[in-house]
Amino acid sequence: MLIGGVLLLIDLFLPWQDFGNEFSDAVGVDASFSGWRGVGGVLVGLLTIILLAWLIVRLASVNVPLPVSTAMTAAIIGTLILIFTVIKLLTILGDEATIWAWAGLALAIVIAVGSFMTVQEAGGVDTLRQEASTLSSSVGAAAPAAAGPPAAEPTTTPAPPPAPPPAPPQQAESGASEAPAAPSDAADGAADAPSDEPSREQGS
Repeated sequence: MLIGGVLLLIDLFLPWQDFGNEFSDAVGVDASFSGWRGVGGVLVGLLTIILLAWLIVRLASVNVPLPVSTAMTAAIIGTLILIFTVIKLLTILGDEATIWAWAGLALAIVIAVGSFMTVQEAGGVDTLRQEASTLSSSVGAAAPAAAGPPAAEPTTTPAPPPAPPPAPPQQAESGASEAPAAPSDAADGAADAPSDEPSREQGS
């Protein structure tokens, strides 16, 4: 795939169409067009550059996170390069296509074969089908999640029961129980006081 990609990129700069005749040669006008001419040629060139960048990253052992596997990436890029190269060749088939156009088609087939070999090393076409089904299911599951979670129903919490009244402090109870004892002591003292005065008078 790497060799085919490099050669295809070089081949795209060569004349894929040549309208040269005696008049154009006499005037000195270049009536040839490279493989980059047209939308198909531009797509083939861009895909080839992407392929070379991806292969160089793989050879450099750089871990680039991709949403698909290596086999799926190779299959997609290789298939697209072959499809657009065939389209490009069909559009110029009746307009003096040169040998370089057919060489570009051969190189695109080499790249497609290399991508097919990569898929076979990863487990074959069944592996691509399982991966495609997994991607479709994950995309379908992510669609409802993107809409946001359902709104939570409002819940009413019951009011807490009223707190019991605070118990009276024990010191207040003890003080209240001891308070009536004071008047009785005072009454005893008042009763003893008159009884002492007559005894003193009789003694005198």
